[in-house]
Formats: sequence, structure tokens, C-alpha cells
Amino acid sequence: MKPRYCYWSVVDGDYSWMMAAVIRSARAVGIYHDFHVWSDRAIEGAINHPAGTFDKWGCLFKLVFLRDAVRHLDCEYFIWLDTDMWFVRHPGDPLRVLNGAPLHIALECDLTNPKNVREDWWNCPRNRFVDLMRQQGVRSRSIYNVNGGFFIVHRDAIETVFKLAFDFWEFSKGQGFKFNDEPLLCYAMHMLCGNPHSHTTRATVDLWASDWMGVFRDRLPDGHPWWFTDYFTGERIPVNPAIVHAMRSKSALVEVGRGAAPDPYFGPA
Repeated sequence: MKPRYCYWSVVDGDYSWMMAAVIRSARAVGIYHDFHVWSDRAIEGAINHPAGTFDKWGCLFKLVFLRDAVRHLDCEYFIWLDTDMWFVRHPGDPLRVLNGAPLHIALECDLTNPKNVREDWWNCPRNRFVDLMRQQGVRSRSIYNVNGGFFIVHRDAIETVFKLAFDFWEFSKGQGFKFNDEPLLCYAMHMLCGNPHSHTTRATVDLWASDWMGVFRDRLPDGHPWWFTDYFTGERIPVNPAIVHAMRSKSALVEVGRGAAPDPYFGPA
């Protein structure tokens, strides 16, 4: 029997319209799994839960909702989606990228690469961040940054992920760095993933990748290949993921969520 999984998110305001667009794109390519959304209003296509008031600083609410609410849903795996996603085709089985690990978040760029030209991540020198990770037990040769827009976690690992993340938050705060969710998820991922190389963007790019450079700025991804740029080296690699983190397309997503026709189209099924 295949494991049960669902998608989930926490939204309010215009982000609610964006999540409606995300779900619309998913349904258009044939995805029928549940989308559980904690929100300030009902979202079409979702199983709706009241979000109440929550602290948005640093997006740490993702981890709090995961521990306090999401873990009680009747699924084995939970897939977090930021609200600026767009499905250009059916992703197949998203759990394939776990490779036996209880957590997956794409490991984007190697902070130890001697070809790196960018020197910091979230206001922390990259070499200092590597030191923080090693001081807290990370043993892999390469250490990667992450984007917090998409991650998968097994229900039985939620408490462990939460503890790892906030232990690292406390440790890093004591070293003078007050991190948001991404360095915390980065640390938990390195501690739990087994072989990090099987979780890199390059290894899993058929499923998801972030358009942080704005290839699709102010418009929706169209299902054609595009160039992903390594944040630290500037290297470009061709990608064509099923789920695009359309970080620079928020205005287009709001329009679709409010009922406008998608531009240019939902993408090939």
C-alpha cells in the first residue's frame, strides 16, 4: 500500500489568493491529493483550517504549525508549499526524492565550493555558517544552503525536526546570528538526510526548483526548460521541474487566485 501524503501551507491576506492559484494549477495537471491550508479565509480546493494569529517573523511558524497541528492529520508524509508555487505538470510520486530519509529539502548550493564568489548567507559569512554546522554535529564533506519553500517530512520525524531546528536556532543566537527558517531546516536536513548528494537540486530537479532569479518575473512558468543559477558560484544549469517556486511571480499568482485567466497557460499535463 502506498504511503499517504498531503500538501499543506499557512497563509493569510493576498497569500490566500496565491494559494488558491497554486491549488488551481495542481488540479489542472491531475493532482488530487489533499491540500490542507491554515488561513484567515476559506480557499477553494483546500481543506481549510483556521490559522488564528501567528508570528510571521522569520517564517518560523512553519515549524510551529508542523509540530502543533499538521502532525495530527491522517497522513504519513506532509509536503510544505510556499504560496508562490506553480505546477507545470504532474510531478509523479514526490516521495521518491526522500531516498529513505525522513526529511527532504533540496540542497541547492555547496557552501564549501572553492569556486564560490558570494560570501554570506542570511547575513552570516558562509565559512562561519559551515563552522556553526560542524560545531553542532554535521559531518558531511559538503554543506549546502536551502530554500524553505518546499520540504517533505515523515510524521514520525516531526518532533525530531522541530528539536533539531530550534536547538540550532538557540545555538546560533548565542553566536550572534538570529536565523529564519532556512538555516534551521538546512541544519535538520543535514543531520537527517543520510547522503546529502542524493538530495541536491541537481539530483532532484525534475520535481522542484526555485526561480529566485526571476526568469518568469511577473508571469507564470510555462513548462519549458529554464536556467537555474547557483546562488554562490553563479553557475547556470538547465532545469525543468514539475513544481516551480515562482518567487518573482507573486502578482501573477494573485491575479489567478482572484479568478483571472492564467498567463500564459497552466502548462502541459
